[in-house]
Amino acid sequence: MPTANVVLNWATGKSEAHQLDKNLSTITVRSADGFKFNLDVSQIIHIPRNDAPKVIARFGDMSALVTQVLEPTIGNYFRNAAQGSDIIDFLKNRSLRQNEARQAISAALTEYNVGAVDTLIGDIVPPDQLMKTLTDRKIAEQERVTFETQRLAQSVRQELEQATALAATQAKVVDAERQVAIAEFSARATVKSAEGAGQAKKINAEADANVLRTVGEAQAASTKAVGAADAEVIRLKINSMEAGNYAVVQVAEALAKSGNKLVPDVVAAAGGDGRGGTLVDVLLAGLVRDSVKKAV
Repeated sequence: MPTANVVLNWATGKSEAHQLDKNLSTITVRSADGFKFNLDVSQIIHIPRNDAPKVIARFGDMSALVTQVLEPTIGNYFRNAAQGSDIIDFLKNRSLRQNEARQAISAALTEYNVGAVDTLIGDIVPPDQLMKTLTDRKIAEQERVTFETQRLAQSVRQELEQATALAATQAKVVDAERQVAIAEFSARATVKSAEGAGQAKKINAEADANVLRTVGEAQAASTKAVGAADAEVIRLKINSMEAGNYAVVQVAEALAKSGNKLVPDVVAAAGGDGRGGTLVDVLLAGLVRDSVKKAV
């Protein structure tokens, strides 16, 4: 009875040197969804030195232990485990199934004074039909991933193109807004300039009007002053002589300015008809002469 670790293989065509597993083969199981599939299992056992006599007394040798305990215990465990799960789930959760198998088989072999060191699940061979389905599904998933990747890339490309177009449009909008602002500023400047020119013209017109009014008022005042002065002179002249004499003087001045000879050489002479001048003529002549002299 070996007390070292012993490896037993449930795999067709695979056997250890001790040949205890030469009659063991790959385990065929059926999943909950009705698929049959094969799996290889390796079981490592150890018979403690103190328990070896008990095993020998109970089974006689290792071959009987394998045939009577290990083969049915391990085969039935995996058949029962497979029926509780569909094949896809069994394949996906291989590590979990392996841990569960180790714990369950270890507990079962303890009753036979055999220690279960480890339970290992080898190859799992699903049916060809299922493999094709899995392959097609995987291809479909990859195609979906590829399509999604391409779609995202296309979306990113479209967003980039939109962003580029938006940036170009935004630049044009900014330039247009700037042109509008410049035009508005120029228009306001033109209006202000026109308002300033109009205000300047108004001020100049008002200034010219004020100048004309002032000059007119000054000229009127000057004319009025000159007229008043002349009137005052005439009044003074009239006051210095009788009104009639003043009139005679004015007539004499007018005649003197005309350049005509006012006083004849002979004041009193006989007329052509043999008569002398009248008294009025003599007096007028005398007054004229006196006035002329005074004036001179």
